[in-house]
Amino acid sequence: MHDFRLRWVVESVLADQGLDGWTFNEDQVWCRVTPPGGGAVQRVQGWKLHVSATRFSAPEVLHRVAGVLVDRGCAFKFARSIVTVEEMTGERYDRAQCGKIITVYPSDEDEFRELATALDEATEGLPGPVVLSDRPLRPGSLVHYRFGAFRGVPVLTDDGVFEIRVADPDGTPVEDHRKPWFCPPAWAEPPYPGPPPSSAAGKADPKPVLLGGRFEVRHAIRHSARGGVYRALDHETGAEVIVKQARANVGVRLNGGDCRDGLRSEWAALAALAGIAPEQVHLFDQDGHTFLVESLLPGQTLAHWLDGRLAERGPLNGLDPAEALLMARGLTELLAEVHERGVVFQDFTPLNIMVTPDGELKVIDPEMVRLPGEWSVRGHTVGFAALEVVANPGQGIVPPQTADLYSLGTVLFLLVVGTAPVFGKDSPGPLSVHDRIAAMITAAGRRNAAARMLTPAVLGLTADDPEQRWSLDRVRDFLATCTVPAAVDGAVDRLSEADRRRFTDDGLAYLLATIASDDDTRRLWPSTDFGDATDPLNVQHGSAGILGVLVLADRLLRRDELRAAVARVADWTARRRDAVPKLLPGLYFGRSGTAWALHDAARHLGDEEMAQQAIDLALAVPVEWPNPDVCHGVAGSTLTQLHMWRATGRTEFLDRAVRGGDAMLAAAEHRDGHVYWPVPAGLDSLLSGITHLGFAHGVAGVGYALLTLARDTGEERYLTTAVAAGKTLAAEAELGPWGAHWRSDREDERGTGMRTSWCSGASGVGTFLLRLWQETGDAEYLSLTEQAAMAVRQARWSSATAACHGLAGNGEFLLDLADAVGGPYRGWAEELAASMVLRHGVHDERLVVPDESASGTAADYNTGLGGAVGFLLRLAHGGPRPWMVDAPVRSAAVDPCRSMQLATP
Repeated sequence: MHDFRLRWVVESVLADQGLDGWTFNEDQVWCRVTPPGGGAVQRVQGWKLHVSATRFSAPEVLHRVAGVLVDRGCAFKFARSIVTVEEMTGERYDRAQCGKIITVYPSDEDEFRELATALDEATEGLPGPVVLSDRPLRPGSLVHYRFGAFRGVPVLTDDGVFEIRVADPDGTPVEDHRKPWFCPPAWAEPPYPGPPPSSAAGKADPKPVLLGGRFEVRHAIRHSARGGVYRALDHETGAEVIVKQARANVGVRLNGGDCRDGLRSEWAALAALAGIAPEQVHLFDQDGHTFLVESLLPGQTLAHWLDGRLAERGPLNGLDPAEALLMARGLTELLAEVHERGVVFQDFTPLNIMVTPDGELKVIDPEMVRLPGEWSVRGHTVGFAALEVVANPGQGIVPPQTADLYSLGTVLFLLVVGTAPVFGKDSPGPLSVHDRIAAMITAAGRRNAAARMLTPAVLGLTADDPEQRWSLDRVRDFLATCTVPAAVDGAVDRLSEADRRRFTDDGLAYLLATIASDDDTRRLWPSTDFGDATDPLNVQHGSAGILGVLVLADRLLRRDELRAAVARVADWTARRRDAVPKLLPGLYFGRSGTAWALHDAARHLGDEEMAQQAIDLALAVPVEWPNPDVCHGVAGSTLTQLHMWRATGRTEFLDRAVRGGDAMLAAAEHRDGHVYWPVPAGLDSLLSGITHLGFAHGVAGVGYALLTLARDTGEERYLTTAVAAGKTLAAEAELGPWGAHWRSDREDERGTGMRTSWCSGASGVGTFLLRLWQETGDAEYLSLTEQAAMAVRQARWSSATAACHGLAGNGEFLLDLADAVGGPYRGWAEELAASMVLRHGVHDERLVVPDESASGTAADYNTGLGGAVGFLLRLAHGGPRPWMVDAPVRSAAVDPCRSMQLATP
């Protein structure tokens, strides 16, 4: 789709009025317009105006709005293109932000009122969605207002995230809430009176919401920009029903319709699919919204059904072949029934298929059901759509029924592998993923009989050429006679050395190729949406984490381009080491990890000045802080002090580590003979109030820091508490046939919230318990570690790729265990590595492991490619685990300059 930019609209207004000197500043989302001599917006905060529009009305709305604003010399910004407008008013956009196409920054309250009236008059009668976070100037107006930041107050939170906030009357920065309802601060008096309160407002027992005079809303299932989906009671029949809402002017189509028309199409689809879908109950309009009411189907989605089955049998084992065969036959017949109605489902996925209590299969959410060849909205779910569908997104000709055959193949893939066939996004692309599907299901079939059995059907249905895909009759014939093939002797589901080299080299090449060319850039590599808001020098998402990987790679591979990259990234990081509002202690989100990475790089480069800069930074980070954890708090800074003591021999680092250790002891909460480290309430942190068990934020991570400190100081008080942490985790362990698991938070219900990751699951807990066993010799800790490893291995197909919460970090844990006890654990790590790289995307012919999203390519160490490359390097060359203090203590202090010389042959 061509990017129809809107800047020309404003430029034409300026030209018509003969105005010069206005400046435009355009990025990937916004175009900001500033009057001559106006510079940046100067007000900190106040009442701002938003003007909504649709993809069709946007040029006209912008033309009229710009005429008003340039005449008054007011700064504003607008969505840069029609494509951006379409996204901002789409059904899946953030519902609080949906519709904010133009933002106006009045210079004062008088101008606010003047502009609000003028803009309302100028845009009257034009279409646009209601902005949920704002209050409209009047019912039906495109002009909305909200109190919020203009320039705002920049804040670095205790989580290490940069935010723009507003200041309360005392000058204290407070969050600028962008909720999907009008909620100005209590001290910000709205400029206009609001609508009268509901008659139920303030009542202890308010009347329930009644839609259509008939349907009593019981609770919301989900909300989106399109509207809500609710569970309700039908007062006429007494039955429970599902109610779906569609808001006006959201998701506007090329034919002028919007999501309300989409909901009406879904109503028609329910009729077309009668007997295999929910029953029609009612369709009506109310207050400009359209509502669809359908019967409530009993049962659970196929995705949830499968999760339960795999929990019973073990994810690596997969379904019992007989059960998988029965389900595959049912899915085939379900799609055949859909196609007999003459339609294309377009989104045949495990979340749109229900398994009823008696095992019957039905479809739900048929919002994309259309006639083949019809001009309409086309849609799909990532991982379940054919190449011809992915290559032609948006509105257009509905594909033939062969597109659904591909979806059936991917549903069968998930049925037997236990995960969706989602791979890294290709660039340029999209490219075929058929070979990747084949490689993944073949690897799963090494131990999974059901996967071996259904491989021919999966590969036949997912052929790239629609004409070559298996027909439903061929699938039926296959399922009627198929048997379970024997496991292939010598079949390998581990990473080969050649593949390991290829993915390592391509990953490093990608990291080098994507370093920002502008040295004045805010970040050296693009990050995820969340990562982009964090400290650009941290380990988790910033330069420090990738610098650590590049240093390791250059030490092992000795390549000129790697050394040059180390020098550039280290220099860029060093020059910004103090450029932060406050120094935070965390190893992964604070500047402790920055100091650690910078010192390692300086030693590698033989740069004494940089080494001293890193030392100074490490000596400046706090070692006493309310948060006790590794990622954001004292455990992280304590580990850094110990690392620096080992590297330099300077006793002040050990002294500061002791201060950190004492702070962790003081923060411990002893309960029922166990010890925990809650993150205190009241911190400027999303973690405030948690009591985690894992490594990143809880007992395992703090326990490891205390264990390391005990080893390096010989102080019994640290070892005693570290052992208490181990006993706590032993008591909290939930043992089963597929390994040991731990819930994330002490307050979670047992058996829930259990993960296998480093940050909040079995991998991180095992990381600590392994070292506790090495220190104490208590066999219980080794047993739990090995059971944690079993749980990690079982999750190889369902885990993300990342170091923080996925295969790279879990593989590091298995290498730790292999180094300590030998056994099968290195082989298990190789299995995880294979699972990780099988999900690759292709970028300019490089094979690149995706980030935590499963499709993106962020370079970030702990959530992206950096951690994956680091794991592959260690898998090939061995060595200690990064960001751990496991090396033996030196017998004597080492001069830092001499240590640099020793480390840099």
